[in-house]
Amino acid sequence: MRTDGHVRNLARNRRFRHLLAVRLTSQAADGMFQASLALSVFFNPALGEAGDPFRYATAVALLLGPYSLLGPYVGTVLDRFSRRNLIGGANLVRAALMIVICLTLPGGFNWTWVLCAMVVLAANRFVLAGLSATHPQVVPERDLVTANSLASTLGALAYGLGLATTGVAKLLDSNISYSMLALAAGCGYLVSAFIVWASFKRDSLGPAEDEAAPGGLWQGIAATTAGMIAGFKHLGRRRGPALVMAVQGLHRFLYGIVFIIAIALFMGFFWDVESDPTHRTTISWLLVLAVLGNVGVLAAAIVTPRATRVWGPKNWVVVLMALCAVVVAALAGTMRPVMFAVAVLLVNIASQGVKITVDTSIQRGVEDAYRGRVFSVNDTIYNVGYLAGLFAAALVVPTDGYAPGTLVGVAVSYGLICVGYAYLARDDAPYDAESWSPAAPHPGPQPRPSTSR
Repeated sequence: MRTDGHVRNLARNRRFRHLLAVRLTSQAADGMFQASLALSVFFNPALGEAGDPFRYATAVALLLGPYSLLGPYVGTVLDRFSRRNLIGGANLVRAALMIVICLTLPGGFNWTWVLCAMVVLAANRFVLAGLSATHPQVVPERDLVTANSLASTLGALAYGLGLATTGVAKLLDSNISYSMLALAAGCGYLVSAFIVWASFKRDSLGPAEDEAAPGGLWQGIAATTAGMIAGFKHLGRRRGPALVMAVQGLHRFLYGIVFIIAIALFMGFFWDVESDPTHRTTISWLLVLAVLGNVGVLAAAIVTPRATRVWGPKNWVVVLMALCAVVVAALAGTMRPVMFAVAVLLVNIASQGVKITVDTSIQRGVEDAYRGRVFSVNDTIYNVGYLAGLFAAALVVPTDGYAPGTLVGVAVSYGLICVGYAYLARDDAPYDAESWSPAAPHPGPQPRPSTSR
């Protein structure tokens, strides 16, 4: 069946439509809340002037830290309790916390709204992972791949729409309060919770009683920790996935450095306080960067499957790292806002392209018994690498963000990753490329996953 046939099946599937509505309202609210939070942290006079790269790094790390640490353990909870209740409950709690944030945010820095924001972002892990885990309960197996792709793509669009809506609202009315922007996100969370509770019964989204993970929650957490260690050891016997995961971790480290430089530049070096005292131009540029970042993610989802079939996954990763090296070198040579907009688009294509390749590598190149544990290891590397990059940048980037020398170092690092990976993975591709290539003469027996093209 062609893809359009699968899409028609999904369009007629009432339960999938309801689940998609839950995702879209929740992710749109995520975009609105995260945009309002960023605007508040960087542009709220009550919080003081935001002119320190270390403050940017701390703000991101403080809010994303719990989200990152919870990642490997989310499945433990989702496999033991009603996913319908977890998704609805998480969004209801987030809606309630929006009220607390709205009441405390206008008063300046306050640990109350900081902790609430951390909980809101951490709960997002349960919602998105829970929605993905429920697809087999509402979609026939033949439509599952299309359902996953459609849901993630539309979810990303909803998130981008939430970001854009909040940014445009602030541009149109600079006096609109950050509390009102956050409260609008709370309404989205409330709608999402209502839809999931009204559309599904308690156990209809799993796990089924005979499929629920055995043992208590703490036993599951201990088993997950031990499993991550076992998964890490297993990677020693799977060089293909291990090498491409290492590339992604290093890329995320460098990505964090470029992120801090970009934020500091638009808040400092690129900002003309005399012509733009209210940061309207800055907000406009950051909004453009956010939208282009999402466009890059979507473009990678379209391009990567074809590119890996034609060139092979190893060569595609090499091309993406080379692209990052060239783009960042161009940034260092120009240091202009327009070039940063182009760079955000291209670097996000590279970032998502590598991520898709890594996920596929784990799915195809890791034994089923270890796959979930290796995904947990990869999730940790992905997030810790980014957070490390943020603080590394905070140590070397000046207040105004003008750091062409640092960008040159990042570009050289990307070049070294590109060359190093091409050499080390010459006999250890992320996964078997021949069976994906249109030039393959016949399916034939599957060679080992780490065989190069």
